[in-house]
Amino acid sequence: MKKITFVYDPEIKPEKLDELLERMDPKPDKKLSLDELSVENLNQEEWLACSLSDNQLRKLLDQTKDKELNVALLPHPEMEQARKGFGINTSFETAWQEIQEAEEIPETDLMQVDEHLTFNSLVVGTSLSILYSNGTDNFWEGVKTRFSQLIKLFRRVKLKPYTITYNNGKEESKIEIAAMGILAVAHCESNLIFRRVIEQSGLDDGRIHLLILAPKSLFSLIQFGLQNLFFPIKGGTLPKFVGYISTSEVCLSSSERIQFAVDGEEKESQELKISLVEEKIKILPGARLQEKEPSEGPKSINVAALPTGRLKEELLHSYLPWVRHATAEEFKDLFTLLRTNSQTSSTYLVLMALSTMIATFGLFGDSAPVVIGAMILAPLMGPIISLAMGMLRQDGLLIKNSLITIFWGVIVGLFFSILISLITPLEVLNDQILARIRPNLLDLGIAIASGIAGAYAYSKEEISKTLAGVAISVALVPPLAVAGIGIGWMDQEVFGGAMLLLGTNLAGITMAAALTFLLLGFSPFRLAKRGLFISMGILIAIALPLGLSFSKMVKENSIIQDLSGKEIPHGLLREVKVVQMEPLKLSVTILSENALDENDFRAIKAEIEEKIGRPASIELTLGVQLGEPITKAKE
Repeated sequence: MKKITFVYDPEIKPEKLDELLERMDPKPDKKLSLDELSVENLNQEEWLACSLSDNQLRKLLDQTKDKELNVALLPHPEMEQARKGFGINTSFETAWQEIQEAEEIPETDLMQVDEHLTFNSLVVGTSLSILYSNGTDNFWEGVKTRFSQLIKLFRRVKLKPYTITYNNGKEESKIEIAAMGILAVAHCESNLIFRRVIEQSGLDDGRIHLLILAPKSLFSLIQFGLQNLFFPIKGGTLPKFVGYISTSEVCLSSSERIQFAVDGEEKESQELKISLVEEKIKILPGARLQEKEPSEGPKSINVAALPTGRLKEELLHSYLPWVRHATAEEFKDLFTLLRTNSQTSSTYLVLMALSTMIATFGLFGDSAPVVIGAMILAPLMGPIISLAMGMLRQDGLLIKNSLITIFWGVIVGLFFSILISLITPLEVLNDQILARIRPNLLDLGIAIASGIAGAYAYSKEEISKTLAGVAISVALVPPLAVAGIGIGWMDQEVFGGAMLLLGTNLAGITMAAALTFLLLGFSPFRLAKRGLFISMGILIAIALPLGLSFSKMVKENSIIQDLSGKEIPHGLLREVKVVQMEPLKLSVTILSENALDENDFRAIKAEIEEKIGRPASIELTLGVQLGEPITKAKE
């Protein structure tokens, strides 16, 4: 049976000591102050239940490091770091009960920083508090804490250079990075941050665990902060800007003075050596930590994503940018693709001709599937995205080539659509054509969203397959084909509306794609602002007529909603359509149980005008209900 000696603070007042002893049930076998404790007289079967400050406990462990002692911990007002590091319950009675119930004390890793014994953690630079909340059980308190952490992210941040030398399991590795902060612990389960994001780590796995916070932009920090505000991280997944390394020992160095805190004590140094204490020490962890099975987790996560090389130098040059810098590989691959797409090739012209022909036939046949097929085949998206990048980076050659390619694509498209409209004996404004001659702000919104999707898809090779979906959503070729039909018909309204829609799509995609590339770090704002201002000016000029068209559409919908399904003395109004706004002309079906004469029709016109509050010319269709069936006659 184990024998427990209660080791207490020599400076404790007698009445406080008596109070603690009263709270201990059963009583300890012996009680000694730290000053009275003789290490030589201790045996391996004896357990030391210590209620000491962090410094006193550190002193005790230094004295007993050559002895195999069984140490258990009880709360103490100045035992903050050891209590956190070993998961000791804050309740004195509960912690004492856990000691009574424990059958054995496991060996536990202890970390030392430059031979300074560390119970909890080493924090280098900025804290990683954005990775976790305060752990409170109160939902609103947790939200409040995470919100305050989020607000702190909206500030200027300067990354620091660090060299991390560690053993990767096979050989010594060295990485030179720019980082915001580094956190090191001896075992993950004792630390709230590590416990939430790193799985499978025991108390004596023989490793030091490091989290490296290395954001490439403030936007990535704020994005994660917003996510953490509503969905606090629970475990298993690290954000991409946080690297993880586990190793037996590690050395941190920097060309600048390293500001760090060991168990909350702030210090400065040029180099830090972090290792495990060679002698395994038996310290009883809290019950929560004892429940975890010893295991080995991953040796590294996201290390390759840490900023090194040229990106590291750019991030160290000034404060952390709002948007991340694209890597050299991203620049190289994307620019090669965009320069290729900006060239006018025979393949491009053939595809433009075929897609316009298919779109024109589909428009005449009022066939949506055929028009969609033409959208997929159309190659116009490529040079438009190239134009966006050229304007963003003020690349004159890329702009010139892209504009030439777009120009020849439009000319080829117009030629074939005009040709087909001239040889086709149809001249009917069907739904497919009508849908593309009355653009409004909704079409501009579609173009902007498609531009963002297109630029993002081009910049990310793994999602480039979605470009077909982007082409369908923005529909560049159908309005071009309708414009050609308008020329063939000599119809200025059809041509003007279709060209406005085409211009809307071109301007919206170019502006949105340029902004997306800017946010992805493909150009500094000082270089991009001129092209962005020009694009914005064109976009505003186009948005004015679109706004008028949208306002007109809203008024039409308002009239339709005021009349559709409404009952008037002569019957029920159905199938209301606005044929023309100025002067107002409506097409209305009225469902009646009786036959109506000319006087009734005039009365119906008056009733409709009263409901909409303005005069209107009305094409009235009468539906007469005879029992269940309904017949219709044109009046």
